[in-house]
Amino acid sequence: MATLADPTASRAVLVGVPEYDSLPPLPAVRENVGALRRLFADPAVWGLPTENILVPDLTGPDPLGAVMETLRSAAREATDTLLVYYAGHGLTNILTGELVLALPGVEDLDQWWRVLSFDHIRRALTDPTLAAARRVVVLDCCYSALALAGDMGSAPASIDVAALTEVNGAYVLTACAESETAKAPPGAQYTAFTGELITALEDGIADGPELLDLHTLYRHLATVLAGKRWPVPQQRSRNSIGDLALARNRAWSAPAAPVDGDDAGRSGPVLRRITVPATERARLLQRAGNFPGAAAALRKAAVDQEPEALRQHIRQLRRANRHSEAAALWRLAEGV
Repeated sequence: MATLADPTASRAVLVGVPEYDSLPPLPAVRENVGALRRLFADPAVWGLPTENILVPDLTGPDPLGAVMETLRSAAREATDTLLVYYAGHGLTNILTGELVLALPGVEDLDQWWRVLSFDHIRRALTDPTLAAARRVVVLDCCYSALALAGDMGSAPASIDVAALTEVNGAYVLTACAESETAKAPPGAQYTAFTGELITALEDGIADGPELLDLHTLYRHLATVLAGKRWPVPQQRSRNSIGDLALARNRAWSAPAAPVDGDDAGRSGPVLRRITVPATERARLLQRAGNFPGAAAALRKAAVDQEPEALRQHIRQLRRANRHSEAAALWRLAEGV
């Protein structure tokens, strides 16, 4: 069962790099950090005290030192959950395969002693003296020195990003797979991945549980991003940390109790029994490639008041990691 990370005993470190000397700017990253800071502090979402949300100052002469000192401070103080978020350009050292998180003014990988390699974060999170029971890393970046307009880098197909970012005893969520590029659409308020995360925290997940655990967030993000044909995120976790909840679900409401017999007139209308045949037909038609027929079946499901059955089916697809099917069904449902 999901449990909400204790806000008073947890810390969040938010690292966002919107401006660079030699790499394209990512203005949406600044908005990412501001929105996450606001939402994490919101009692209706997580409720972290503002002093527990740390944003390192990257404007000084030693941005690497600023990040590491902030991370060490948060790691010393957190006794429940330590969350580390990075958004910016991701670089890959082509000689070592090492993942590097670009900082302003530190974009030359030849200056290896000044760059923020992921190994810095890995070492900080695996320090055996830390009291934090759970460690969470969220990376919104790509993994190559090739920075393209509208992208946040790319990775050679031979690089396994999941392997690069795996941390024992931690949960790691990345914006895309190893050979794809994370997206920062020109003119958009947020980057593609973090924008959907912000929406999930801001609005909640309509078919989700009362508390949004990491696995639920991942499945939702994978389905929504696949539905929009954006890169699909990936995750790595150890033990049961995926059951950790970082937010309350703003879209959740307690289920209404069914009313039977003579009490119906006094307590309200009898809830209609939900059935699934039309939704099941839609699933079979969709799998057979008959999308017009599936759409018609979904319309019938809507007429027959089967929205909950439809949501349950999408949930089942997500849990089975069948994100493409869930996304296709989601797109059909939006047209109902």
